[in-house]
Amino acid sequence: MAISKAEKAAFNDYVTQYKKQIDESQKRIKEAEQVKKKMPRISAYKDIGIVLEYLKIIMLYIYQNDASVEMLKIKREPALNEARKTYYKALQVMETLVGSDIDRSLTDNEEYLEKIDRLNPAHILRLVEYFNSVLNVLVDRMGSGSKWKWSFVDLYGRVAVMTRNLINFSDTQKYRDPRTEYYQERQQLLAICKNNLKEAALKFRTKYEQSTKATGDILKSIELLSALRKIHVLFGETEEAKKTKITIDAMKQKIEEQEKEEEQKKKKF
Repeated sequence: MAISKAEKAAFNDYVTQYKKQIDESQKRIKEAEQVKKKMPRISAYKDIGIVLEYLKIIMLYIYQNDASVEMLKIKREPALNEARKTYYKALQVMETLVGSDIDRSLTDNEEYLEKIDRLNPAHILRLVEYFNSVLNVLVDRMGSGSKWKWSFVDLYGRVAVMTRNLINFSDTQKYRDPRTEYYQERQQLLAICKNNLKEAALKFRTKYEQSTKATGDILKSIELLSALRKIHVLFGETEEAKKTKITIDAMKQKIEEQEKEEEQKKKKF
């Protein structure tokens, strides 16, 4: 069904508010970048502010899409694509702050977190929840048939690693008395971290089985589960650590079997 001029005009008029807010956020990002150059001591906190603006921009693009679906009965693909690109920008800023490496010691996080030590566990929890919710909404709006379906698996993996790297595991282990300030926030953050690692690992395994058959995806799944297992071990969660190791060993065996099959195929030729 064709879209009338009146319908298009009404839509354009409605989304003007979102476009204006995006421009305002982008202006604040530029201002923050300038402040970072003049005041490097607070640059990490300015980066957090920039990230929050990016996440806000993403939701504003999604609101444009939602309005298009409601008013014009079609997705607004350009807006969704800009939202996707902006999510990468937000994630890259966070990775610059807390690192993107998953195999470092859990206690090494403290060195990275010193740059943003004014953020308490409640602040970190809200930031992580925001990252997760925005990604879930973005993936939902893109749809299961999106050409970016499998690339989102990488995003889930990176968010899982970011979450892991945002946790001060020493404090979480030390302050386990429910009467301790921020006890609930630390426990909630830890629970999200575990779930993110587990779910991202599953997504990489699904990607391997349903799409790529690439050992790199299985290896990434193993990396995420290995990180999860370290957390289970740290907190004395013996049964969970054991189950995770069984899964890891099964996946390693799968890789070995695949490599043997590929080697046999080469010999035939």
